[in-house]
Amino acid sequence: MNINGSDLQSKLNVYQTAQVQGKETGAAKSENAETIAPQHDRVALSTRGQSIADAQRAVASIPDVRESLVSRIQTDMQNGTYVVDNQKAAEGLLRESMVNQAAMV
Repeated sequence: MNINGSDLQSKLNVYQTAQVQGKETGAAKSENAETIAPQHDRVALSTRGQSIADAQRAVASIPDVRESLVSRIQTDMQNGTYVVDNQKAAEGLLRESMVNQAAMV
């Protein structure tokens, strides 16, 4: 069974109803219970879901802080040799602003 977005609640209701009906008829089928193997729930991810899970694992493995870069900048600042490239900083601000504006459209 595929579960898509807004369909979720109706699928859950069908599943719960099937469970209740199974319990009610379970007593009548108890004689045959030895011959029927129990069924287990399964989860199967689509290719897209697997790709998303892979991407999440990859992002989780990347450190939040690039220690080597922070260490180098701290050393440069302490030595008085840290220089800010104003042109590069301005380009970065403009690029980020354009990306944010494009995401809002």
